[in-house]
Amino acid sequence: MSTPTYSEALEFAIDRSYDINIDMLRSRNLHLDTFNDYLVGTYPPLKAMGEINPDILLDRIAPSIDLYFHIPFCHQNCTFCHFGKEINPPPRRVERYLAALDKEMSWSDAALAGSAIETAFIGGGTPSFLTNNQLKALFGMIGKRFDLSNSEVSFELHPSLAKQADAADRISTLLKGGVNRFVLGVQTLDRDILRILNRGHGVDEVMQTVKLLKGMGVENLSLDLMYGLPQQTLRSWYGSLIGLLDMEVEKFNIFPLMFKSTDPIARHLARGRYQFAGAKERVMMHFMAEHMLTSLGYRHGPIFYWTKMSQPHSFQQARKYDSWNDNNLVPFGVSGFGFMSECQFYNEVDLDRYLSRVEAGEKPGVERRRPIAG
Repeated sequence: MSTPTYSEALEFAIDRSYDINIDMLRSRNLHLDTFNDYLVGTYPPLKAMGEINPDILLDRIAPSIDLYFHIPFCHQNCTFCHFGKEINPPPRRVERYLAALDKEMSWSDAALAGSAIETAFIGGGTPSFLTNNQLKALFGMIGKRFDLSNSEVSFELHPSLAKQADAADRISTLLKGGVNRFVLGVQTLDRDILRILNRGHGVDEVMQTVKLLKGMGVENLSLDLMYGLPQQTLRSWYGSLIGLLDMEVEKFNIFPLMFKSTDPIARHLARGRYQFAGAKERVMMHFMAEHMLTSLGYRHGPIFYWTKMSQPHSFQQARKYDSWNDNNLVPFGVSGFGFMSECQFYNEVDLDRYLSRVEAGEKPGVERRRPIAG
């Protein structure tokens, strides 16, 4: 199988884009303008959810659970990111957070005993912000409470990890801690766009990180890639895809830029600071990726995920999107979102309030809930 040329990918995308009548969708309010074109994570919306006593969340734990750990620290503020984070906190602040995370975990020990942990995901923020010693402390806390030996354990990496002298030591710590799936946030291989996004890494760091992971025996690696970015053209989008395919990565998460009004990039759009792809171009970028990946033997699904391997892109995503089972998602850390005892809920979203509440012996938030209709 040969990689489609730019002309071939573009021709396919143009043909497929004719199948989607953007004007008709807009006329029926089925397509929003770019500024409002982002995924809705919950239904009903959070503002429609009511207060809850967090103690009831441990009443009816399913026999099969997924864990999420939020690490809210980053080296820089990416312009498109709306997740809970704090930029370059001092080491004492990080250690205080890890201690609070440990305390929060301790409250669910008894309730979760006996449940099979199918997946665990360490996200952020930037989990690879943590030093090697902090990573050892984190996995020590997790390991003394949860048996992850038969679980899919995912860890988000930032390409800037390649700049750290002890990058290999950190990867080794993660592997020893049970991590068996890595997610690398690349977003684009266009150097100018990386600067606009304030990503804090270049193309070389992406290649170095992928090489390091492969050299240490990591096979389960997924790369995140975005389209519809500022100043992105159909040609530069094709270039990013080709660059990553040349690295022989077998899993991708390819998704459109999604705007939230609080993100700097949304203000860039509103003020016309950069050129953004229109609806038709975004559709064409999607179909260009589809044609290229399908031609090379990748399978699509669920949602934005692609894999060349025989197993699913990830069990975590399959359980989230493809399963009818009553899977409980148990979050730990500030702004973690979960599902337990037939309730959707989220933890305290402000880091200072999260720390104060946990240190005072309170469960960290559980601000809202949605009972599942019987």
